[in-house]
Amino acid sequence: MRIELRESVGRLAHIAADLHTDAAPALERIGSSALLADATMRPASPLPISRIRLIWADSEPPEDRALTAAARRVLPNRTRWSRYTGYAEALESLMRPTLFDNRPAFRLLEADWHHADGPLLTFGRGRYFDLVDQGEAMTHELAQAASRTAAAPTWRRMPLHALLKSDPLSLSRRVVIPSIGTLTIRRTAAGQGTFFLIYRSRGQSAHGEGTYSVIPGGIFQPASLSPVGHLRDLNLWRNIMREYNEEMLGAAEATGEGGVEVDYSRSPYSDFEYALSHGHLRVWSFGMGVEAQNLVPCLLTVAVFDADIFDTLFTTIVDKTDEGILISGPRSTAVTGLPLEEDEVRHLLASPQIAPIAAALLHLALQHRTLLLGANN
Repeated sequence: MRIELRESVGRLAHIAADLHTDAAPALERIGSSALLADATMRPASPLPISRIRLIWADSEPPEDRALTAAARRVLPNRTRWSRYTGYAEALESLMRPTLFDNRPAFRLLEADWHHADGPLLTFGRGRYFDLVDQGEAMTHELAQAASRTAAAPTWRRMPLHALLKSDPLSLSRRVVIPSIGTLTIRRTAAGQGTFFLIYRSRGQSAHGEGTYSVIPGGIFQPASLSPVGHLRDLNLWRNIMREYNEEMLGAAEATGEGGVEVDYSRSPYSDFEYALSHGHLRVWSFGMGVEAQNLVPCLLTVAVFDADIFDTLFTTIVDKTDEGILISGPRSTAVTGLPLEEDEVRHLLASPQIAPIAAALLHLALQHRTLLLGANN
């Protein structure tokens, strides 16, 4: 079933999107994507990422027996007499991805995108396998249900999805580990934009394999086990910078398993900070959406680099990392990307392998193209 799931992830996402939007009318697709959102998940308009406030308020994770029982229904037997206790355990034993460690992660506790003083997100302590045990179990459940009928699967066949159909976030009853997806745009002096994607290779990770997605992207997590560093890394921009360093510059991944903190005063982080503070780079937030097939939330951001700064920062850009292959368009003296134009994007959105996050962010980028590519914004 896991192999079948890889081959049909796009179709499954759209099946789930139809089911969840029918069940919760406040939910809407972002464009034609299978990324869902309602008014509580998005600010009224795009805003600089610096406007989002993050606070720490750790608490014990909730224990919802109904959710746990439903998630375990999809697990295979470990032996004749026992079943695996979680999806991560089964995946590690039977089909372990290359990148698969139970690293520290930030758990989303509350999200107020319409707070009077600006968006306010509250986080606590979590682990990567919290996401796998529930999110991948939901996708597996959906794949099983969809394989048994030519029509749309029923909620009865998907008890895990059904438990969350009226409230897809359900932050008070489950552990929610969000990802951050960033659409990277290279803006020329003439106001033309290009963008980049990554093909996430099959067998490399548990989440999003075999799809074209935005780059950078990844789970929101700290870079070290240092308790001080843990709190310092509760910062969206720092997470995005680390992902740029890993996915586009080929640096080793900051796994969060060691005690050494990342020094953000050193290059390339200091170079990113300089570009941001001097207006050569602008990073926008579009709120968040929820992936229909697994109800994992993604924080949606767009980073717009002036072309000359982009070319300087990414002089040593790599074609491939452990996570996937860079999709960067025709090569010349510089890596310029794919045109941010209606026809180009429409062709990409027709692909069944386009990740919901990428489809949603490309839709939003076209919708707000004047804002993103305008001078002095």
